[in-house]
Amino acid sequence: MVGQTYGERGSALSKAVDVLRLVVESERAVGLAELAEQLELPRPTLHRVLQQLVEEQLILRAAQKDRYVVGPKLTQLSCNALRSLGAYPPVRAILSELVSETQETCNVGVLDQDEVVYIERVEGISPLRLQLQVGSRVPFHCTAIGKLLAAEQHKNVRTRLLKATDLERFTEHTLADETALEEEFSKIRSEGYSFNNEEFVEGLSAIAVAINDGTGRPVAALSIHALHIRMPREKAIGYLTSMRDKADRIAGAWSLR
Repeated sequence: MVGQTYGERGSALSKAVDVLRLVVESERAVGLAELAEQLELPRPTLHRVLQQLVEEQLILRAAQKDRYVVGPKLTQLSCNALRSLGAYPPVRAILSELVSETQETCNVGVLDQDEVVYIERVEGISPLRLQLQVGSRVPFHCTAIGKLLAAEQHKNVRTRLLKATDLERFTEHTLADETALEEEFSKIRSEGYSFNNEEFVEGLSAIAVAINDGTGRPVAALSIHALHIRMPREKAIGYLTSMRDKADRIAGAWSLR
């Protein structure tokens, strides 16, 4: 295969897979010219591949002309794949370590459209806690994991997500409009963590950090939640070093690094 161009050796499937790989690994909307150059594909061929991927909702056209981002179907497939890894024993063991350190409930979750799905969870020791099962779904806009993962989406994906979501106000602290959430997303990207200040359940707070793949892209998130009286923001921030270590180890267990 040495000396052959991609166009000479690639099947239709391999062309599509490599287009998806480049779109997923890009930190911004990737353009037609960039795809054509990196894949060494004729533009008519590339147009056909892109059109098929758009029709399947694996990628989306960005607001800018001839640029593409990850689509909802690809996000769903990723979510399902990670969900199948959630019960992988090393992940539960890592969460159990964090529970031992903090005494609080720890979770791993992924973003599935406008909801967070908990794919692994270890309960804390206190009888006063929010009890949810693995597989439970909660709104993204008022949870630490949801806000963190939404903040890292491409802007046009975030815009679609916000416009398609009923931003229900669950407590007086819920951020229930697009402007407030975009401000929160900017803060999350700057600080590198997300804090839920009683936004979903009155009296409950949570903090989340990203679980990144080898390119630094968040694919899931690790969170701790507790009664706010036990874990105000200042105390939660003290857990960040350990949380980031655990998130890196989970990524390693999933062979994302």
